[in-house]
Amino acid sequence: MISAVLGMQFGDEGKGKLTDFLSDRFQVAVRFNGGGNAGHTVVVNGKTFKFHLVPSGSLRCETVVLGNGMVIDPHALIQEIDNLRASKCKASIKISKMAHVVTPMHKVLDRKEEEIRSKLSIGTTAQGIGPTYEDKYARTGIRMIDLLSAEILREKIDTIFRMKESLLKDTEFSSPSARETMVLDLFRSGKLLEPYMEYTEVTVRQLYDEGKSILFEGAQGTMLDIDFGMYPFVTSSNALAGALSLGAGFPFRKVDYVIGVVKAYMSKVGAGPFPTEIQGDDAHNLRELGREYGTTTGRPRRVGWLDIPLLRYAIKMNDADALAITRLDTLGEMDKIRVCVSYKKDGQEIDYIPRTFREMDDLELEYIDVKPWGKISESLIKEHNFAVLPEPMKDYIKLIENHLKVPVDVISLGQGRENTLVRDGSRLRDQEPFLQDSDQSL
Repeated sequence: MISAVLGMQFGDEGKGKLTDFLSDRFQVAVRFNGGGNAGHTVVVNGKTFKFHLVPSGSLRCETVVLGNGMVIDPHALIQEIDNLRASKCKASIKISKMAHVVTPMHKVLDRKEEEIRSKLSIGTTAQGIGPTYEDKYARTGIRMIDLLSAEILREKIDTIFRMKESLLKDTEFSSPSARETMVLDLFRSGKLLEPYMEYTEVTVRQLYDEGKSILFEGAQGTMLDIDFGMYPFVTSSNALAGALSLGAGFPFRKVDYVIGVVKAYMSKVGAGPFPTEIQGDDAHNLRELGREYGTTTGRPRRVGWLDIPLLRYAIKMNDADALAITRLDTLGEMDKIRVCVSYKKDGQEIDYIPRTFREMDDLELEYIDVKPWGKISESLIKEHNFAVLPEPMKDYIKLIENHLKVPVDVISLGQGRENTLVRDGSRLRDQEPFLQDSDQSL
C-alpha cells in the first residue's frame, strides 16, 4: 500500500504518533516538506522521542527518506541521527541531495524579518525555515549537495549576505570571519552526512518498483499551507497531500490511501485567524489537560472547539479517504464540549473558508453542545474495541462522520503507541504489520 498521513488543522494534530503507530505496516517512510519547525512527539513504552527532521516512522521502518521538498539544518540533523542510533534504531536513512540547507544565518534572518513585520508578525519558530525557502525560490539557495564543497558554500553564503546585507549588517554575520567559520562548520557537517545523501526521487521510485509499502509523512497542517492556509500566517511550504509529488518526486496518482489526522479539538501556535478559539477558564483547562505547548518552541498553544467547516475544506483539499482522531481522552475530561457545525454570513450558511481577518469580522459560527464522556480508564483503552467506548464518545465520532462523510478509521486514546485502535472495516486492517514481534521494535 502507498499511503499519506496529513494534518487537517493548524498542525500539532498528532501526526507523529499516528505515523509511528502505522510504521510497522510500512517498509518506507518519506518526509516531503518543511524543516525543523515541525515537532513530532512519539511515546513508546514510556520513552519519549521528539522528531523535527527525521520522519517519525524511523523507529520501525526499514528505510526513511528526507525528501527534496524539505529544508534541513545539518547540525540538528546530525544530532537527531546520533540520538536515533543511540536508541538502537536500524533504519536506513536517505537524504535528498536536492533538499535545501538552513544555516545559522537563516535563523538570524528569521528573527530580523519578524521584527520588521511588526503587527503582521507571523509567530514563526525562528528556525530559519522561511528565509531558506526564500533563497530556494530566489535561486540562490544552498542545497545538501553543496555542503560537500567549501568553495561553493563560500560563494553562496557571500551571495546571500550581499542580497540580505541590510538585515544582517548589525549581526555577527556582518563579519567575514564569522561567515568563513560558518562555511567550515557546514562543510564538516556535509562530510558527516555525505554517506546518507542520494537522489532520493530515484530511490523512492526504485523502492516502489520493488513492491515496498511506502508511507508519506506530511509536516504542519492544511491551514498552514502557503497557498491554501490562513495566509500570511502560514508555513513556507505546501502542506497538502499533493505536495508529496513535488517534495519527494513521487506521483500522487499512485497513492492508494490518504489519512487525515484530526485533533478532537483545535490548537494553534502563532498568530492569525482561528475561528473557534476559546478564551478564559475553558481555554486554560483544555490547554493544561492536553499539555498544549509547542514541541519545537515550548510556546503555549491557542486552543478551540472542533471546526467542522474547516475540516470539510481540509478533507476536500487533500482528497482524504479517512480520518484518525487524536486526543479524545483529553477532550472527554472537559466540563462542556462544543462543536462548530457551520459558518454563516448575514444569517446564510457559506460553503467556503474565509482566510482573512476582514472576512472573519462578521462571521457567525453555529455550535452544537455535546455531552462529555469523562476520563477513560486504562483497562478500557487496552481492550482496543470500539464497541466498549463510552456512548458519548461514540456519538461524538459518529457526529464527525455524519457531517464530513468520511470514516474515522483510527482512534487515539493516549500518547503511547499502544493506546490506539484501528476500526473494523478500515483499509488498514488489510495491511498486516511487517513486524510480527513488536517486542523486537522500539
